[in-house]
Formats: sequence, C-alpha cells, structure tokens
Amino acid sequence: MSLRDTFPIAQFSPPATEQLIAEAESALGITLPKTLRNLYLECDGFREDRGHAKYLFSLLDEDYIGSLVTMTRYFWNEVKTPCLMPFVFFGSSSGDECWGISWQHPHEIIAYHHQMEDKYEKVGSSILDVWKANYDLYDEIDQ
Repeated sequence: MSLRDTFPIAQFSPPATEQLIAEAESALGITLPKTLRNLYLECDGFREDRGHAKYLFSLLDEDYIGSLVTMTRYFWNEVKTPCLMPFVFFGSSSGDECWGISWQHPHEIIAYHHQMEDKYEKVGSSILDVWKANYDLYDEIDQ
C-alpha cells in the first residue's frame, strides 16, 4: 500500500529526486535505509491532515521545524546524546516527539523527546505502521 493510499488527504510535497537524496546522504555521511529512501521517492515531506504533524520532514527544505538533515545534525551534534547517533530523524509525532530510524538497522524506529535525556523509546519496525498508530490516536481523542 502506498503512502498516498494510507493518508489520502494529507499534505504532500512533490517527490524527491535521486540527486536530492544523494545530497542529503552526503551531508550526513550515511546511506538512508531503503524504506526511508522509497518514502522520499513518493514525496519530499508530508503532514497528516488531522493535527498537521510533520510525519516526514523534507530532506533539505527548511521550514520552522527543520529538515531531515538539520534535525538529524541537531540530535547528533547539539543534543550530544550518544544513543541518538545511529538514528536519522525523519519526522515528528502528534505528541511532539521526533522519530528516528537506525541507518544501520533499518527495522529499529524510535521516538525521542528532549525530556527523555539519554533515553529513547522503541516504537516499531515499520515507518508506515508507526505513522498509522500515531494517526489512530486522534480517534481516541475524538471519543
């Protein structure tokens, strides 16, 4: 199932190009996991429609939240929490946590909030499943 099938009324940016992906990888000195790369080939960022959380940061385009490159650099260099170094930060939840995926072990997805200090929460192994679970929280709020 495609991203647009899963979130049909979300706000999608145009797809990223292979060149844009290569620029982001070069800026970080890593190779993006295939699952994340494939999502960027569908769109270079998107917001879900209910709370407008930025589920997928743009690779390089900045807004008031940041891009995949700036957010990842922030967590690697400014937060200075060694446990975050293996992760590329690709989006944020409706609860203001940032999601990261291990660039070495791509089935490890975490949520991190600055209040967690030197800890993070493992939230899944599939980006799409993590997004769907977060999106389903809106149904709990509406009840």
